[in-house]
Amino acid sequence: MRVPDPPQVPDNSGPLSLLRRRTYLVILPITVVAALVIYLLSAGQPGLTFNTVALPALALGVLLLLLGLLSGRMPLRSVEHGFYVLVVATFLGKYVASVTHQDAPPDTALVEVFIWTPFVYVLAFLIDTPRRAMSRSAAVSALGILIGSYGVLSGTMPLVRLLEFHLAQGIILTMLYSLSSLKNQVLALQGQVGEMHRLAHLDPLTGISNRRQLELQLGHEVLRSQRYGTPWCVIMFDLDDFKGINDAHGHAVGDEVLREAARLMQREIRGTDLLGRWGGEEFLILAVQIDLPYALALTERLRTALAAHPMPGPGHVTASFGVAAYRDSESAESLISRADAALYLAKRAGKNRVEGALVRVDAPLQMPELHNPFPVAPPAEQTEVAQATSRWLSTFELGPQDDVSRTHLAGTFAQLAAALHPVATGRDLRLMADWYCVMFLHDDRCDASGIGKDPPRLHTLTTRLMWALQGHQPAADDEPLAWAMADLSRRLRDAGGDPWLQDVTEHVSAYFRSLSWEADNRARGVIPTTDDYVRMRPLTAGLAIDEAFLSLVDQLRLPGHVYAHPAVRALTQHANRAVCWSNDIISLEKELQGGDVHNLVLVLRQERGMGLQDALEAAAAMYHQELERLIDAPRHLPDLGPELNVHLARYVQLQQLRVGGILEWSWRSKRYQLGHGSGLPA
Repeated sequence: MRVPDPPQVPDNSGPLSLLRRRTYLVILPITVVAALVIYLLSAGQPGLTFNTVALPALALGVLLLLLGLLSGRMPLRSVEHGFYVLVVATFLGKYVASVTHQDAPPDTALVEVFIWTPFVYVLAFLIDTPRRAMSRSAAVSALGILIGSYGVLSGTMPLVRLLEFHLAQGIILTMLYSLSSLKNQVLALQGQVGEMHRLAHLDPLTGISNRRQLELQLGHEVLRSQRYGTPWCVIMFDLDDFKGINDAHGHAVGDEVLREAARLMQREIRGTDLLGRWGGEEFLILAVQIDLPYALALTERLRTALAAHPMPGPGHVTASFGVAAYRDSESAESLISRADAALYLAKRAGKNRVEGALVRVDAPLQMPELHNPFPVAPPAEQTEVAQATSRWLSTFELGPQDDVSRTHLAGTFAQLAAALHPVATGRDLRLMADWYCVMFLHDDRCDASGIGKDPPRLHTLTTRLMWALQGHQPAADDEPLAWAMADLSRRLRDAGGDPWLQDVTEHVSAYFRSLSWEADNRARGVIPTTDDYVRMRPLTAGLAIDEAFLSLVDQLRLPGHVYAHPAVRALTQHANRAVCWSNDIISLEKELQGGDVHNLVLVLRQERGMGLQDALEAAAAMYHQELERLIDAPRHLPDLGPELNVHLARYVQLQQLRVGGILEWSWRSKRYQLGHGSGLPA
């Protein structure tokens, strides 16, 4: 069965037209230059020759086509055909000049004609359909036969050359026609396959992914998360009161509302996310490289955009949203079930709202008020630092895949760096923001992938990170985190020197060992005692690493014996514990979602047999107790003399700033708040 030629593509038909135009923008100048070079090389020959007459005309004609293409005044199709006419005319003219030579033309002259024959025919098949190209090429071949026959009759061309030449042309044309026809068949089959794929994977009403495609991609994301530990979420939403729209305005309007909602959401989601129709008026979004707090913020933006968008028929529609974050070793069915349950909760709570799939507790929990005697004004937006850190993360393919989310993440940690180090230079803020990003991304990966409860895997990862921090080159296929750490190692060494970096490295090693302690507890199902948890928690928070940065970023100059003084050590301990206990209280929701027990509230509940609310209050009491001790601690500090006393007072101020700054940042960043309102979800 003959496959019909495809319709000719118009000049403005998108990528194909752009590719053709770029091709001619290369070919045409090369042709002009080649014609002029050959003309100059032939200029020394006596008398008029074909090259001295035809090549300037060819160069001028091609130059005019190039100018027409550049100016946009000449359609691409006209440029193509004009170029073809010039090439054919030059080819036939060269052929005529060769066979009308007074003496028998040498083989080299005929070779100059013959070698251009394939180009003439290939060009015809490139710019036209197979049948038209074959017709044009046959006409050129017929003219060539007439010219060659004249040469045979006049004795300037051997008959055997004519037969060889046109036999070769016939073979070339047959092959070109066959290949071109085969290409059309392949394109037709590709079109059929594409249409079959579209029918199998796209929703016919809205044009977005259908349920089959979503289920396939869900399986891929589960495997990818289990392999690489990347966080991701599903967002399920359902248009509110959609049946009423169909009843009041008809199904045609209802269908248009579905299409418009799909178009709007497709514009609003990130480029890395996948939107599909789950069924009826229910949609699903696969949001990759994002954890639950950021997914909730993204979903709230989608909800607002939909509610404000004018719709045909009802004017405006709303939707209820349920969001669930993937848990380690969870099935896709379980994930969807939790998102669906959150969606049902949003419907039941009044519609037009967002709910996260959170672990529910037996009774409503009230977040205790956490007093902050060291209030910190929110730092200014660190736009330049955030953008630079975002680009740095992108270099190592770390963090969210889209620029907006990645810059938001970088901005969060840039603000943390600015809050804790208010006098830091721009370079040092970059260092701190980059460092915080790597540490928090490492922590998130351990939570999301299950590495945090698999001691051997965690040991392998932290060993590679330590190797990179010590200045060794990572392997070519090593972790992106390792490559980022290697880059940080170089920059930290340049900023602080080898002895200072060695001090940081020792603190990082202790931090990684504390993470192994947590992983071992999880693997064995051990809940730590309160005493063990109080002892280890500042290490798992990496607070000693932060202290090491004070000398570099804040220019704090205190000798080692000052830090070792009992009163200074006590002050540091009170500050560290205040930071840890406030973080445990604020992050309780996040710990509940992950099923982790390394949280002061959960440790107290287990050891003292308390209810969750009582344990929450007890943790708050411990936080406030450490605050009182921190406020009182400066009265017991030693007198070190005027010069050191200035630095010691600065150290006290920075510790207080850290307690207040991290507390304010934790609330402001929304990193740990998963529910709505001031209390934890019921």
